[in-house]
Amino acid sequence: MRLSLSLILFLYATIIRGQSEHDSLLLQCPVYITDTVSANNFFIAARPSQLKVYRVKGKLTIRVEQKDQFFTLYFHDKNLRNTTYKIVPGSRGKTEVEAAYSFRSGEQSSFISVSRGQVITYFDPEKKQWQLRVAGLIINQVERSATHYRVKAELWIGSGE
Repeated sequence: MRLSLSLILFLYATIIRGQSEHDSLLLQCPVYITDTVSANNFFIAARPSQLKVYRVKGKLTIRVEQKDQFFTLYFHDKNLRNTTYKIVPGSRGKTEVEAAYSFRSGEQSSFISVSRGQVITYFDPEKKQWQLRVAGLIINQVERSATHYRVKAELWIGSGE
């Protein structure tokens, strides 16, 4: 009985070893959302930010928060893989990811999807961390005018070991 219980607990522990749910305080913000005209960055690189890794309905979600603004990656898989994900709004495939920039201003909040781009994920066995490189484009259209923003980020996430 003890052997079977120990075996079940061991298998359960190895299954959940992927990306653990956690929060990390980053001394510098790794996200850059810049206006293509003025190169104004909405996230302030010199200010601390918080990195959150959690699951929504079992699927991996990664969020960087700084004050009242957020950059979020919504994966359609439980764990990261060594691959290149395409950023597609409304995506459903395992090789696709959704990305969004959102912010609060007073009692109002805005949610803007990243229009296109890619997320390159790589596991560094020496550091035992995942490296995520995000490159994308936000196209924000208000009435007749469209504004373009570049999205860049380099995130390091622990493997949960």
